[in-house]
Amino acid sequence: MVTRAAVIGLGRHGMRHLQAYQRLDDVEIVGVCDVRPENVSAAVAEFPTARGFGDWQQLLSEPLNVISVVTNGPTHAPITIAAAQAGVKHILCEKPFATSIAGGLRMIDVCNERGTRLSVCHGRRWVSSYQQLRDLIAGGLIGKVCHFWFTCGGGLFAGNGTHFMDLARMLSGGNPISVTATVDNTGTPNPRGAEFEDPGAVAVYHFDNGMRLVVDMFEDLGIPPRIEIVGSIGRILIDEVESRWEITARSGDDREKPVGQYWLPLAPVPFEPVALDMVEILVGGLKELLGGGAITCSGADGLTTLEMVIGAHVSSRNGGIPVRLPLSEEYHHIDIPLT
Repeated sequence: MVTRAAVIGLGRHGMRHLQAYQRLDDVEIVGVCDVRPENVSAAVAEFPTARGFGDWQQLLSEPLNVISVVTNGPTHAPITIAAAQAGVKHILCEKPFATSIAGGLRMIDVCNERGTRLSVCHGRRWVSSYQQLRDLIAGGLIGKVCHFWFTCGGGLFAGNGTHFMDLARMLSGGNPISVTATVDNTGTPNPRGAEFEDPGAVAVYHFDNGMRLVVDMFEDLGIPPRIEIVGSIGRILIDEVESRWEITARSGDDREKPVGQYWLPLAPVPFEPVALDMVEILVGGLKELLGGGAITCSGADGLTTLEMVIGAHVSSRNGGIPVRLPLSEEYHHIDIPLT
């Protein structure tokens, strides 16, 4: 049986989704949709089995088995909800999951009611290097995970930052319980349009396993992304742009000595990461979604990262006070036009 697939949102990343579907066996791309006619024309020219649409509601009148929602944040909830109600049984939704907690909860509820499998596109979940690193960390490679630090230029706290908020959860096995944050007020125009709001921010999260996560994406930074994971007896540095991963940890008898002996040497740990290929990452996510097994980045995972973003905005609006996570119902209807 051929699986009928469609992609809504045909920017650069939407085209990657189409390329990923093309690499799957027994999948036919039958629909593409975008509000920009030139994007629809370009997609149909490259994927001639697809019919082009300028209105996603018209697209959903077609019989579809799986869709990718690759639009900007404010349309994620209405498209996902309508797709599930139209009978689409597999949905891969890009991040940020939604723009309000209420919208995200509604997405999850409708998909559950309709028997629709919903996956959120935090793609590092499907990268073998990160899966291997998760297992090594769980096995005690760097001891207890104490600190996860991510920094990147360019703002877009939700658009880019949520990937690494989710990664911190994946690698540590913990969940955030509070956030203290300041949102950047520089006022840099959003690259996707003046109707969107996704400034930079700096935020400190505390996790239920004792880990601290610091996300610094203030708009005075003009540097590529970098990750540092600090454990009680080791350290991991990751530079994805340069494909450089450095792991050092105590070795031998030093691993059992008190953490207070901070001067003990850290020895290099060999690790060979795979190169990040965005299309292959999406292939992995789609295979998982269509395969019927467990979904490693579910609607609930997407909702958690959304709460981390909105919680940061709430903290900043109130002078940087700590905000408990998950967010209480009083914050569920805060709607921010994230990208």
